[in-house]
Parts: sequence; structure tokens; C-alpha cells
Amino acid sequence: MIRYDPQTRRAPATIGFNAVPMIDVIFMLTIFFMLVSRFSSAEQVRMELPKPEVSQAKTVKMPERVIINCRPGEPTIDGQRTVLYSLGPNRPEPLSVISARLAAMKEESPNVKVIVRADRRLQYADVRAMMSVVAQNNIEMLNVVAHVGEGEQ
Repeated sequence: MIRYDPQTRRAPATIGFNAVPMIDVIFMLTIFFMLVSRFSSAEQVRMELPKPEVSQAKTVKMPERVIINCRPGEPTIDGQRTVLYSLGPNRPEPLSVISARLAAMKEESPNVKVIVRADRRLQYADVRAMMSVVAQNNIEMLNVVAHVGEGEQ
């Protein structure tokens, strides 16, 4: 136990944190990573890739199944909710753009199937608008997905 010495009038010595070695280590790591990053950029050499006359690469086919998400957007000034439509996880797009994409998919893959996922807060008319777009593009297979939460029947 350390006690106060009245003759020297000093407080007892305490153990402190010495940051100098940590600063030295950080400085050395910074120099190391700066040198290594220069070497890795020097390894990237420009290359001329061959262009074969007869390629065996296959073109990517359009997916056989497309998922369209319908969800409510932010409410407008007059209190009406907008509806956001998107192909898969992509950003929302207008119905006309989705219709054009579905037409291109139908042309590429005639047996394309569409799954419409709708948020339960939407009205049926909003989902019906998407179903009409699918029908206008002559897509014969349409599934509508509804989720029933726990305790709802």
C-alpha cells in the first residue's frame, strides 16, 4: 500500500499508458502497406486478348423465371401511396419499362414464367395493373405469391 509522504509532499507514483511504442508500430505498418501496394499495382500488365474467328462461347440466355415485386412507396402530398414495381432486386421502374423488358424476355425465351410478389398493404387494383402488363406481353405462366403471417388465416 502506497501512502502519502508528508515530508516530500508528493503524490504516489502511478502507472501510465505509454503510446510511443504503439505509434512506432502504426508508422511501420503504414510504410509496409504503402510499399506493398506499389508492388501489387506493378504486377498488373496490359494484355491484348485473342479474338478467335470461331468462338465456342455461349450467349447467356434470359432467365426462365422472372420475379416482379410490387410494394407501396412513400405517401404523396395528398395522402395517396405510390406503387413501386421492380424486376427482382432491381430499382423500381415504371410499368412501361417493365413491359418492354418482359417483351424482350418473351422474345428471347418464349417459355418465360412470371411470379408477381405483392405486399399485402397494396390494393388488388395495383397488383392487377402488373398482371395486365404480363398478359399484354402474351406470357402464359403467371403466379401470384401471397404470404399469410402467423395467426392470420
